[in-house]
Amino acid sequence: MHDRFRWFVVLLGLVLAGQSFALGDSKIGPRRPVEGTVKFDLYRGYLMVARGSAGTVKGLTFLLDTGASSSVLDPQLARRLHLQRLPASISVLGGSVQAEKSVAPSLNVGPMQSDNVPVLIEDLSFLQKALPVRVDAIIGLDVLGETAFVIDYAARQIHLGPLPALPDAVPLHMAGGLAIIDAQVNNLPAHLLLDTGASSLFLFARSTPGAVSDVRVSAIQQSSGTIGESDRKQVKLHSLRLGTTEFAQETAFLVPDGSHGGHPFDGLISPAGLGIRRVAVDLARGEAAFSR
Repeated sequence: MHDRFRWFVVLLGLVLAGQSFALGDSKIGPRRPVEGTVKFDLYRGYLMVARGSAGTVKGLTFLLDTGASSSVLDPQLARRLHLQRLPASISVLGGSVQAEKSVAPSLNVGPMQSDNVPVLIEDLSFLQKALPVRVDAIIGLDVLGETAFVIDYAARQIHLGPLPALPDAVPLHMAGGLAIIDAQVNNLPAHLLLDTGASSLFLFARSTPGAVSDVRVSAIQQSSGTIGESDRKQVKLHSLRLGTTEFAQETAFLVPDGSHGGHPFDGLISPAGLGIRRVAVDLARGEAAFSR
């Protein structure tokens, strides 16, 4: 697969949606009351990187990503933890990727701690093309979603615990272990994956009449980049609405949907890509809120 970094970072939520296999019976949602703060470094304006530990191995570097339903360990870390590994096939746009799965004894980021975590094992060294540090693991929504949290991009902190009041709220529901929010794209209803690992707003290019990607755009151009083996098209939306807030003339990218509409969402939404400064998520209550 060409240009693997762009494919992974842009569509990380789809790669790790876990729709083709089951790692276990763990259920995303609050398991214990947790309060506190996780500090992170922000790269490229949207990628959150924090320090943490796995099992007895400390001083690790983690990428925090709400677009991943399952956490992912680099093979080097899996070897240090002496994990038993089994083969796994992961669905992606246009095909599948061979990976491995296992169970991490624990994953810890600040006050967050999850024990016996089902994980994927995949080579993460290509992320160094975007980051000045080596990433040992990706912490997904399986760990992040155990308690309500607020991402504060300006302060570069994640606050864990009861949510504060934020100006706008949107409905949120879970599908395939992922957080899906309701939106309106060019006055059409849309279900968008809340993906902090994505750089921009991405919509699936589907042929279904009335689909969200059947948008009338004010500008469109062919992108020189690729996603997997396919081209993407850059569009300028007439409108994007989250709750009561209107985002006018936002840029989005249309990407092919190799699953032919098999995903339970119409695209990916990047909070940082929309200029959102704070985003709050409570999976148990089905709520998300944000402020610009």
